[in-house]
Amino acid sequence: MPVDEEVFKQVMRRWASAVTIVTTKVGEEVHGLTVSGFAGISLDPPLVMVSVGHNQNSHIWIQDGGCFGINFLRADQVDLSDRFAGRTPDADRFAGVAYRAEISGAPILEDCIAWFDCRVAAAHVVGDHTIFIGDVLAGAAVSDASPLLYYDGAYRQLA
Repeated sequence: MPVDEEVFKQVMRRWASAVTIVTTKVGEEVHGLTVSGFAGISLDPPLVMVSVGHNQNSHIWIQDGGCFGINFLRADQVDLSDRFAGRTPDADRFAGVAYRAEISGAPILEDCIAWFDCRVAAAHVVGDHTIFIGDVLAGAAVSDASPLLYYDGAYRQLA
């Protein structure tokens, strides 16, 4: 018998994760969303995964665009995280945000602490999410700033 949904949520809230913005491009349109479901999965070849809910528009955009960027946020970028999470209604998520395209064409945010540029290598539907496996085409650690973390339903910082 599966664990109760509330118990599952309570346990998952105890998992601290770095806050990332996943970006993609479909045609000439750029899109992005805040995601904590990210992990590195292979060194050789370099592969990462991101988990996106089926109820997110970005799910279709990543699928259609065939690429995504992973942008790791700094501790002082809570407002940016909230905007890309949709907590700022009707806001243009990219308004005033400096970004550039990398190899895949996915937008890479200029002020993040690190990033990966990925081509979708595989997509696996699992429950109410799709896990997108990304073939890492490029990446860089840009800053030594502290990362923005999410733990127990709130933003956190390293001590």
